[in-house]
Amino acid sequence: MPDLMVWVTKPGGEAVPGLESLGEKVGGLNYVSEVDVRTEGSVVHVSFEGGKAEQEEIEGAIREVGYEIFKVSHRDRER
Repeated sequence: MPDLMVWVTKPGGEAVPGLESLGEKVGGLNYVSEVDVRTEGSVVHVSFEGGKAEQEEIEGAIREVGYEIFKVSHRDRER
């Protein structure tokens, strides 16, 4: 099961929802099993089933909410 750490930033001058809303959006994806939003540091930790296509959809959902992605770290976790 892959883990994804995504560091996000709010675009300047735009009203975007809080990080909790971002976590709800990502957590609503069928293949996501866990989302941990850390407001300090603006980090979203996501555990999900799948591969590159699902990772791209997660990143797309983050951008859809209005956040920009600063950095992404990916690793495979043993089951």
